[in-house]
Amino acid sequence: MRRHLQFMDHTPCLLTSSSTEALLRPLLRIVDRPPMGKNFGDVLQPLNSKYRVGEVAEVTFVGANPKNSAENRTHQTFLTVEKYEDASSSWQVVHNDASWETRFYWHKGLLGHSNATIQWHIPDTAKPGIYRIRYFGHNRKQDFLKPAVILSFESTSSDFEVVTT
Repeated sequence: MRRHLQFMDHTPCLLTSSSTEALLRPLLRIVDRPPMGKNFGDVLQPLNSKYRVGEVAEVTFVGANPKNSAENRTHQTFLTVEKYEDASSSWQVVHNDASWETRFYWHKGLLGHSNATIQWHIPDTAKPGIYRIRYFGHNRKQDFLKPAVILSFESTSSDFEVVTT
């Protein structure tokens, strides 16, 4: 039997066969942890209160590994940009993570801590009004000697105004 060292999620482990690998991989995945006093989705870097067309709105949240969202498809997107519509008194999605104008960056830290930064490159076609950015994620939780569970969370930035001039 041949032994080799393999790295999974930056955790070294000794594997002896592919069947062992299949059993160990889920156990050795690092769980997500928010910083002390924070929760998943808490805003770490808030948005400005006003942006002009052509500027970049950027917000950073306490995040979790995006791989968890692939394992549990509660949400169909990592982010939305929403505009408040006075006529209907509701928020309408104008962009998501498939839009060219949005960017999603995951910053992996130590001990399961991570951040998610969302950018919206405000296009010339953006209508003036009140907007917000929403973040959708899943965190991996595992208690000692128990199977891991994937929990969904979502968060919303503060509202901000987009102006044309």
